Amino acid sequence: MVVALMKERLLSPRRLVWLGRIAGLRRIQVTAAGSLWIGGGTILLEITRSPAVQGRWPVLARTAGEVGNVRVRSVATLGGHLAHADPSQDLPPVLLALGATAHLRSAAGRRSVPLEGFFRGFLETVLEPGEIVEAVEVPPLSPGTRASYLRFTPGSREDFPTVGVAASVQVDARGVVSSARVALGGVAPTPLLLADAARILTGQRPRPGLLEEAAAAAWRAADPWDDQRGTARYKRAMARVWTRRCLEELLR
Repeated sequence: MVVALMKERLLSPRRLVWLGRIAGLRRIQVTAAGSLWIGGGTILLEITRSPAVQGRWPVLARTAGEVGNVRVRSVATLGGHLAHADPSQDLPPVLLALGATAHLRSAAGRRSVPLEGFFRGFLETVLEPGEIVEAVEVPPLSPGTRASYLRFTPGSREDFPTVGVAASVQVDARGVVSSARVALGGVAPTPLLLADAARILTGQRPRPGLLEEAAAAAWRAADPWDDQRGTARYKRAMARVWTRRCLEELLR
């Protein structure tokens, strides 16, 4: 992605530093607390094929396997994917829905940022000069939690989606939604975590009208623009449709 930005003259670095040989940046492990730790240098193909990710966070493994094509997935890293901060990328909404945290590192030290505070604007993050994404940490899924991601791409499947919707929903033994996180990609300058949709769902039993209310919250939150993937009006409509479909898949 750096090379693509250089070709477009959007980036003119004086030096390029390759981090591919730093072993600590390229690992996937489950911590003693049960969370998933993915080094920032881990390529997406490794995430897709990881037994740990497939077994405990299958939505993350599936989504990493849908990014671009196999050539992209063989070289793209998780840290680069996030640092590029294109709002139409697939993994940010999923990581937002899973409650992930970005661990950042520089010569000055380390800091941790919840992913909802990581993106500042179009192609802009909280990363400071000389700072890298050391790792992403995903908490364990609580019992009764389901997670899904749906992407709408009217053209090639290798393209960025017009809209991507991710959700994780915890349902208790009574069939009541005890917690929810819903996130959108492609319909605003940054990926969106929909607080209103979570509020609407939490404490309620799933029903068609409830899911439509949550989908309407996605329509209200969307702030898209016209481009080759559709008009702003169309994208807002698709945010509503695909949010409802994602929730229906989880709560049917």
